[in-house]
Amino acid sequence: MLGGFVGNGVLGILFSSDVLRSVLYDPTIQSALFLEVTPQRDIPLSVAGLVVLSAIHGWLYARFVTAIPGHGWCQKGASWGAVIFAMFWLPQEWFVYHTLLGEPLLLNLLELTVLSVGSAAEGLVIAACLRSQSRQCGPVRGQSVDK
Repeated sequence: MLGGFVGNGVLGILFSSDVLRSVLYDPTIQSALFLEVTPQRDIPLSVAGLVVLSAIHGWLYARFVTAIPGHGWCQKGASWGAVIFAMFWLPQEWFVYHTLLGEPLLLNLLELTVLSVGSAAEGLVIAACLRSQSRQCGPVRGQSVDK
């Protein structure tokens, strides 16, 4: 769940920045439906749901750590962040924000760029918290293996 707190904290900071908000909520480029619907979100409930989802991401990481590409927790965490991004944020941006709410593709790409940073943070935190399982996957480059 710590990964969810950190990942959402990163996203909260980035998405609340004046620069990003001025672009994403510019009525001259953003869809009217997006502008109508997104302010109605229940942010605390959304964040709570994402933190719980992160607990599932942590469980899945622990379950599949040996199959995740990379050596050591940092590389595996970055890879896991990419999996989180590809399996969760990418479909959500396409199906919810682009297809249903009519958000322009360039704004989707901007959001996906930000979401990739949050996914990387979440993946790295999960891998750092579960380092002992990452070590079972082999030594980090340059380290010897005790026999």
